[in-house]
Amino acid sequence: MVGIGHTIFLTTCLLSHALAFELIPAVFTPFSDDGSAVDLSLVPSYASFLSESQNISTVFISGTNGESLSLALEERKALVDAWAATEQRIIVMVSAESVKEAVDFAGYVRSSAEKNENIVGVAAMSSSFFKPGTAQDLVDYVKPIAEASGEKLPLYYYHIPSMTGATIDMGDFQDLAVSQIPTFSGLKYTDTDLFTLRKTIISAPSGVTHFFGKDEILLSGLAVGSAAAVGSTYNFMAPVAYQAAGSFFAGDLAAAQSSQDEIVRCVDAFLPYSGIPAQKAIMKMVGMDLGLTVRPPLRSLT
Repeated sequence: MVGIGHTIFLTTCLLSHALAFELIPAVFTPFSDDGSAVDLSLVPSYASFLSESQNISTVFISGTNGESLSLALEERKALVDAWAATEQRIIVMVSAESVKEAVDFAGYVRSSAEKNENIVGVAAMSSSFFKPGTAQDLVDYVKPIAEASGEKLPLYYYHIPSMTGATIDMGDFQDLAVSQIPTFSGLKYTDTDLFTLRKTIISAPSGVTHFFGKDEILLSGLAVGSAAAVGSTYNFMAPVAYQAAGSFFAGDLAAAQSSQDEIVRCVDAFLPYSGIPAQKAIMKMVGMDLGLTVRPPLRSLT
């Protein structure tokens, strides 16, 4: 029989996890109607929308949902400036197919962060055309990006093998990164391989954070120990996801599953129309009109 003292201790632990847990939306990039330019004028209202209606205080910019590799480097830099001028804290995905360009961008973010404390981290993912063959290859690709980012900005590796095709074991990478990259601070883990995710969490030293990136199975990420989540649906379903997480940490699995099911149904509904264009349409439906334009080879909805 579980004693009252044990129950109080367990409840306290769960509540501390719930209070520390954070949802971070991977934000979209608004374009002009013809897609020729980034519409920076919408960033302030977008930031306010996330803060006021979604209870968001940190965003992940220039990532997959932001169509990062479809943007010119100068456009990505301009997005950093625009978001850093809002009330949101920002983590910037700086990778590019050219490591030279990624280093350039990381250096720009570093300089910007020296003047603006809203920039709280950088992320780097694998190149996707020429792929690293080993965990050490991946460390060697990420290391100069981390060095260009400076000593103060935490660096997170963005693991998204469905997009990059890089299937390096994250446990092996994490072990090497911890010893070779002083600012390595964790993983943005966008994969359904929960076994490997749990291995990396178990073996991670203090200070290494694991952000879960699969919104549709958020509860699975929480169950294996993720400390936060980064995803696209948190642009418009953050209150539901917070309900799921809160119920999970409170030990109410049925309520947590009910909230998770809302996210599952939403993802299932928009996936046939392509994730990014469909979610831009959803943003318009919920009152934050970012336009419907995406850049080729993605196809804008009409």
